[in-house]
Amino acid sequence: MNQSEIIQRLQSEHNAFTDFIASLSETDLYQALPGKWNAVQQLRHVYLCLRPIKLAASLPRFLPLLLFGSAKKASSSYDALVQAYQEKLRQGGKAPFMYVPGNTKADTEKSIQALKDLVNNLCVRVASYDEAALDRIVLPHPLLGKLTMRELLYFAIYHVGHHQQQCKVGLEL
Repeated sequence: MNQSEIIQRLQSEHNAFTDFIASLSETDLYQALPGKWNAVQQLRHVYLCLRPIKLAASLPRFLPLLLFGSAKKASSSYDALVQAYQEKLRQGGKAPFMYVPGNTKADTEKSIQALKDLVNNLCVRVASYDEAALDRIVLPHPLLGKLTMRELLYFAIYHVGHHQQQCKVGLEL
């Protein structure tokens, strides 16, 4: 995917997720299988995971290069990134504590708007990157190790759909 396709997919996948969450009844928002997150927690988790990606995209380009070096290999494809993430999950990978949502009730409309604003801000930041920078800058991912900015954005695209599917499983849809 090129930069404009990444931006389009970030927006469309997150819009599909927030539209799905907005369509749920109050009861369904808090329904979950035992030991799993409910829809509100899934929404919060997606927000918590996207926030550092937006922050990283906002940094001056030299800073990630200074902190983490530059890519030593070409960016993986979207499909390869998804496969690597799914394998980590099969091996028991879990969200680190800072990305685990709490159990409190939340104003769903405000949470949805906060995620939409975050996605829009991220897309503005990504638009300032050229294709080479997307493949040169690397950043840490808690399960996958160092990823290029392009791979991290692929992760964000896949991750939101993964959690939308988790919501559906929790609701047995």
